[in-house]
Amino acid sequence: MNNNVIIRKKVASIKETAKIAEDFANQLQEGDVVALCGELGTGKTFFVRKVAEALNYENLVTSPTFVILNIYKADMMIYHFDLYRLEREQELENVGFSEYLNKNGIVFVEWPEVAKNFLPAEYYLVKFKIVQDKRKSREIIIKKIEKKE
Repeated sequence: MNNNVIIRKKVASIKETAKIAEDFANQLQEGDVVALCGELGTGKTFFVRKVAEALNYENLVTSPTFVILNIYKADMMIYHFDLYRLEREQELENVGFSEYLNKNGIVFVEWPEVAKNFLPAEYYLVKFKIVQDKRKSREIIIKKIEKKE
């Protein structure tokens, strides 16, 4: 498995996080899948919101924790999954997860662990880590994951 780090940056404000998300949005293309990892409250949904805004989505982006999927029509379609409440791969099939991976648009997946066998051969991984117990300081790491068969 080849893991190419695109960005590794410590941020101390939501403004800095927003800038990283906006810059990242500029390189996304239809068909891209973005897995987001981090503890509760580390900024996963905020990051998706800022990417969506950069792609000209004008409404509010919210966490799909209880509905599993939100769909946003921007310059590209955005499919925003939150798999926090799912425990088994079978549940992914029940919500049609694989079908969205084959649609034109960008797929964001918060809490992707249950979907690891469904993720494509190439995808982005965005990790959020709290730095030094300061709730506002984060390290954001964006990698391009390329699974070798």
